[in-house]
Amino acid sequence: MPSIKTLLCPVDFSQMSRAVLDYAVFMAQSHQAQLKLIHVVDQLHGFDSYKILHMTAIEITHEMERQARTQLKELVATLPIPATFDIRFGRAADEIVIQAKEDEVELIVMGSHGRSGISHLLVGSVAESVVRHAPCPVLVVRQ
Repeated sequence: MPSIKTLLCPVDFSQMSRAVLDYAVFMAQSHQAQLKLIHVVDQLHGFDSYKILHMTAIEITHEMERQARTQLKELVATLPIPATFDIRFGRAADEIVIQAKEDEVELIVMGSHGRSGISHLLVGSVAESVVRHAPCPVLVVRQ
C-alpha cells in the first residue's frame, strides 16, 4: 500500500467542512502525514464593471481573502496536529486539483458538498470534478 505523506483538505468554513476536517486530521495522524488546508476564493468574474456596496470586485476579493486567512489561522490553531494552509483564487475544483499536483499530495479529503448545498446540482459538484481530475485518491466524506 502506498504511503501517505501529504494530505490536502479543502475548507469552505461550512458545518460540513468541519466534519470533513475531523476525518482529515484522523487520516493525517494515522499516517504521520502532513496536513494542508486549502480555501478557494471564487473570483467575482463579470462583476468588474459593477460597484457592489461601493466596493469593486477586486476589493471584495481582497476582503474575502483577508477573512479566509483569519478563519484559517483560527482553525489551524484548534487542530490537535500542526497544519499549513493556502488560499487560492478561481474555480474551486480546478484550484484544488492544481494544488494537489503542485504539492504532490497522496490523498485529498473533502466533503461531498459545502456551502452551496443543493445548487451543486445545477453547476456540477466540486467533489465530482475533483474526483475525476485529481492526481491522487480522493476520500469524499458524506454529510
